[in-house]
Amino acid sequence: MTRYLAYVEAVLEHVELMRRLGEVRYGVFERSLIESALARPQQAEAYGNADLAAQAATLCFGLIKNHPWLGGNKRTATHLTDRFLKLNGSEIVCSTAEIVEMVLEVEADRWALEQLQRWMSEHVKPL
Repeated sequence: MTRYLAYVEAVLEHVELMRRLGEVRYGVFERSLIESALARPQQAEAYGNADLAAQAATLCFGLIKNHPWLGGNKRTATHLTDRFLKLNGSEIVCSTAEIVEMVLEVEADRWALEQLQRWMSEHVKPL
């Protein structure tokens, strides 16, 4: 059974990440945008029979595009995606440079969800 991130868990992860990185601008910008992004993997599984990599892609895409945090949106998106995958026995296997490139492609609208799903399918591996 797939384990999904809850709103409170996502906020705590965001705050801890930003503090660990020494950031001063962080916190919730819009709760509904976070909740919307967190619901995407469940919806993808329920309505599209999405596998774990595709679910991770929908989560990451939603968090990057929604900009729900006051700061650290891209870092939090990748961190929460990694957390979601690890809770479910998988991880992203690639270099930091590849992660940065992926995030920038999504943010700049050069990749739609389909491209991100392909990327995740190639890089998500069992722990």
